[in-house]
Amino acid sequence: MFCPKCGTQLPDGSVACSSCGTTFGGAAPRTMVAGAGVDRMKAASSDAFGAFKTFASDPVGGLSPAYDKLGSGKAMAVGITFGIVFALCISLAMYRTVGQFLFHGFGGFLKILLIAVVPFVALMLSSLGVRTIFRGEGEIGTDSYIAGASLLPFGIVAIIMALLGSSLNLNVIYFLSLLSISLTILMLFAGLTRIYKISERMATIAIPLMLIVTAWLSRLIYEQMAKSGMGGGFNPGPGFGQ
Repeated sequence: MFCPKCGTQLPDGSVACSSCGTTFGGAAPRTMVAGAGVDRMKAASSDAFGAFKTFASDPVGGLSPAYDKLGSGKAMAVGITFGIVFALCISLAMYRTVGQFLFHGFGGFLKILLIAVVPFVALMLSSLGVRTIFRGEGEIGTDSYIAGASLLPFGIVAIIMALLGSSLNLNVIYFLSLLSISLTILMLFAGLTRIYKISERMATIAIPLMLIVTAWLSRLIYEQMAKSGMGGGFNPGPGFGQ
């Protein structure tokens, strides 16, 4: 938080400025609330970047150590940050390829972004369900972290393919697609066994269920978005998620 009078950065919850002596009574001033929000965003971004550096070179082995450094308290914000990065990558890839024909302007891009957020939300809910059913360790922040981190390979590969565009041949597209799918499954396995502490045998059963439920939930959300007009011209089609 920041002092609304002199701008000095203060610990959250301060009742007076240590620099100019201004006291804060009643509701927090808007500048203080805004300053605290910016601070939280900066902290989440910094934590997410630090976690990414930990598991970037070793996505499977580094996923759990990165979580241990964060703790369950910071894991929620980091997972959401990963989810936003994934959604932005997918949105930019969609907009660069087909989205510009379906959506127009900044409002169209926001609709694509809303569509791209859905898989993260669905996978997070699936992770929550698996953790609950198989009595894994952790809490909602853990679910957010595992879901967000596991989707990053998809987002990174999507933006790479969109940027390279027509220079890619089918063999490269197949390779990158298989790479992202494999990394996501391996990271989910690491999350379930090393963070949730679920047995490998149970994790082998749980991961296919997670992916099926994620596809099913995504389809339900997309259908509701299409009915309400929030999805623009996007239609998941009769075979999506089945």
